[in-house]
Amino acid sequence: MPHSGMVVEQALVSSNVQGGVPGWLLDTAVGPDAKLRQGDLIVFEGSENPLRKVGIIVTADCDLEQRKHARLVTLVPVVDARTILERYLLLEDCERKREPIESYLFKAYSIDLRQERATKLTILRQTCAPSDLDGKDSRKVAVDFVFGSSDFIAVDGYAKLMRDIGSGPKGKNALRDQIRSRGDLLMLPSIKKLGVAGHIAWLRHIWQVGLDDIALRTSEVSTRPGERLGRLDSPFRYRLTQLMAQVFSDIGLPNIPDEMDEAIEEAYGEP
Repeated sequence: MPHSGMVVEQALVSSNVQGGVPGWLLDTAVGPDAKLRQGDLIVFEGSENPLRKVGIIVTADCDLEQRKHARLVTLVPVVDARTILERYLLLEDCERKREPIESYLFKAYSIDLRQERATKLTILRQTCAPSDLDGKDSRKVAVDFVFGSSDFIAVDGYAKLMRDIGSGPKGKNALRDQIRSRGDLLMLPSIKKLGVAGHIAWLRHIWQVGLDDIALRTSEVSTRPGERLGRLDSPFRYRLTQLMAQVFSDIGLPNIPDEMDEAIEEAYGEP
């Protein structure tokens, strides 16, 4: 498999990419004074973690220019839809259905449902042996979820578990709408032409790497794990930083009683 740098080089000379990649700025040449900037797309070819494979630099240009970043740059991961589903939305749906999932397991292992939940979970932990179960067995999928043994749930395992507990899996349209509407997810312009399948920025999983871990030039690729491929164009770049500010500065409020229902009734009055 060619290195990402080779992919970009080949892409830049192909007729399909000569006209550009909408939403992205590509350099045909890298000058001697080239520097990392906010919005730069970085690929870590050797990473096996999908949340650390591709990222966009969100460190401010002024901090990079004035060296206020302690030689570290902050990135937002760029992932594909499957990663969002398996590591976020499907787990979230399982959390909403925790009670029927636990009931499914209690029945599967003949645990008396009349006992306290904590007692039933203790017996379940002592009784079940996930290592003896097939990876596609709904019991293993359910046990891994209930006890937090895994940070993802495969799409096919989720669908089968939902059917086995008597609850239909979340619909494709509903999941699509969730991805489009979530405040911590941003749909990006496609970069398939550069060999990158991911197209969603997942803001909650920011991470940092050393400045010297990113190659700007072909001569640096062999000694640095990350490689710059291009830069996210405006207004997507500005939207990304705006969403970051919203996500990480959001102040949650407690649920307290309000008088809105009464106020509406009063405003409408008697029919």
